[in-house]
Amino acid sequence: MMKNMQKYRRLKNLFLRQSYLDAWEDYMRSIRKTSYTQWDYVVLTASNEAQAEAFECQIRYRQERGVLPKNTKFLVISDPDGKRIGSGGATLQVLRVLSEQEGFGGNFHGKRVLVIHSGGDSKRVPQYSVCGKLFSPVPRELPDGRPSTLFDEFLIGMAGVPSRFKDGMLVLSGDVLLLFNPLQIDAQFSGAAAISMKSPVEVGKDHGVFLNDGTDHVQKFLHKQTVETLQNMGAVNSQGNVDLDTGAVLCSAEMLEALFSLIAENGQIQEDRYSQFVNERSRISFYGDFLYPLAKESTLEQFYLEQPEGSFCDELKECRTKIWEALHEFPMKLICLSPAEFIHFGTTGELLSLLTKEISDYEFLDWKPLVSANREECPGAVHNALIDDSVKIEENCYIESSMLTEGTVVHKGAVVSMVTLENIEVPENSVFHAVRLRENNEYVLRIYGVCDNPKKTLEENGTFLNGTMKQLLENAKAGVQDIWENGEHTLWTAKIYPSALKKRDAQKASMVLLRIMDGTATEEEILNWKNQRRYSLQESFMLGDTTRFIEWSTELQNQIMVEKFLKHLFAGEHYIPALKIFGESELNERQFDILMEKVEHMTFSEKIRVLYAVSRSMKYQSAVFHEIAYDKVEKMCFDAIQKAVCLEENCHEGDSYHIQRDKVRVTLPVRVNWGGGWTDTPPILQ
Repeated sequence: MMKNMQKYRRLKNLFLRQSYLDAWEDYMRSIRKTSYTQWDYVVLTASNEAQAEAFECQIRYRQERGVLPKNTKFLVISDPDGKRIGSGGATLQVLRVLSEQEGFGGNFHGKRVLVIHSGGDSKRVPQYSVCGKLFSPVPRELPDGRPSTLFDEFLIGMAGVPSRFKDGMLVLSGDVLLLFNPLQIDAQFSGAAAISMKSPVEVGKDHGVFLNDGTDHVQKFLHKQTVETLQNMGAVNSQGNVDLDTGAVLCSAEMLEALFSLIAENGQIQEDRYSQFVNERSRISFYGDFLYPLAKESTLEQFYLEQPEGSFCDELKECRTKIWEALHEFPMKLICLSPAEFIHFGTTGELLSLLTKEISDYEFLDWKPLVSANREECPGAVHNALIDDSVKIEENCYIESSMLTEGTVVHKGAVVSMVTLENIEVPENSVFHAVRLRENNEYVLRIYGVCDNPKKTLEENGTFLNGTMKQLLENAKAGVQDIWENGEHTLWTAKIYPSALKKRDAQKASMVLLRIMDGTATEEEILNWKNQRRYSLQESFMLGDTTRFIEWSTELQNQIMVEKFLKHLFAGEHYIPALKIFGESELNERQFDILMEKVEHMTFSEKIRVLYAVSRSMKYQSAVFHEIAYDKVEKMCFDAIQKAVCLEENCHEGDSYHIQRDKVRVTLPVRVNWGGGWTDTPPILQ
């Protein structure tokens, strides 16, 4: 039995690896060939305008580098005024934008649209709340050398899907990575088609499960049910697997028009209807409200009782009545993919385990613990981080988008994100995440525990770092009113992180929390902490400056590649393969600047090797930086040699110099201009 399982796993991995390679080829064809069937629109939903701006920056960055399909139009649509309208409300808003701004006019035939719901606030992985979980790193380099993100993986994995259906919309959840072959999709359906895959019941109980009616249609939708309930309902097969809800749903053009009719009439938006469905109070869910009526055995009475995305209210009940009338006649086909893989980027703890302990399970996808890192060995996982050789890193740590310099120690199981640390000790099982605030250009260092659940309340004995929030109040001699203004007393809303104009001052201010929790903070430190302007995880998410992510990430990548290049060059590697670290196009202007800055502090031997390599690269690529061509850099190299040769201590005058021998044989590792002639030509070489 065990051997059969191992054989199946091996064959499954081979299939998925080949499927991914095929998907990459499909993706490259969608970029190179305008005739290739591709998405007409890719739409991302965002939680607020700031997050939408961050998404748009990420898209522009890729468009400028020619790594997105040119015939696909990318849209980013945020929740209105930052209000949480639910994934269903966000879907209706997408339909409105397509209809009004893109000329659909309520007719969704003839277009293929990919919608990625990515507007969550990422409470369970707060380090991605500001930038959005959609652009969180995936631990591998793409075939073109770029560090990957969930967004990139979505576009690659779904590149072959448009050719599988005529028109309509594919809706995806922005925190789930699906691995499958698009050729498995039989998109001959009306209404909706749920993309499912077989997964162990232990996984299914924490997500949604489809009950197959025996004709590959959905009989019931079972959301977060116990193992016993799933077994009693007949949802578990003989291998202990269920049909997992992956969050991927295909909607026909007819169903989209039925959805659009909820907020429009004769192709025109009716503002009263729109405001009824798209608001914070109703908070319609795409999965819970739009899909439930499609199951064969669903009833209106049970629909009213289904757990909402927000809370039960009369407005929601009225919306559900109208949704039922519009949608319940549509069937929902069940497309169960096999082999396939479902990877959920859930909590901080799950993410850390995935990237450190479980990463070997995904070697077939070229996942690796070190991606875009200057270190070649590390006991933890690193993604786009510049780490000084003196930095001590213990096992099972994760470091991303950070710069760690002299004297820093990262203890076991810690997570470090978006920070610059010097002489800082990161405690075991803690998270350090820096955010720049856009309103005052100040910084906040958010510190919390890897296993903390920001949704937990004080009254539920919610944890914080190595203790609980109750202990934080007790040790700080603080009252509830000192930490929370109103609403629930969660870690997400706790105002505990001081801000400062300088990163280092913000770090110092927040690290007082560590001493408060272990009882070593002085009264003066506690008083200063209380008197400072403090932000919560929620506030820093809402006020976070999203415009610097690409700039910071790109600068880190440039610095990392320069460090790797120098390490290879100084180890004796020939300059040509060493330069390929920068990619096929080799040096860019910023990398040139970094190298020229570093050259000023190099030894003679290091300097001439770097200058010569840079000059050869610039000549080969016909590159000019700041009006400096290759010949000027080459001259800098030879000037350095001349200066070293002519140093006073190397030139001794005297009558003692005379020819010792008529002929001398010298073996040199390089070609040298010696006394006006090259060593490999006459008269030096006979």
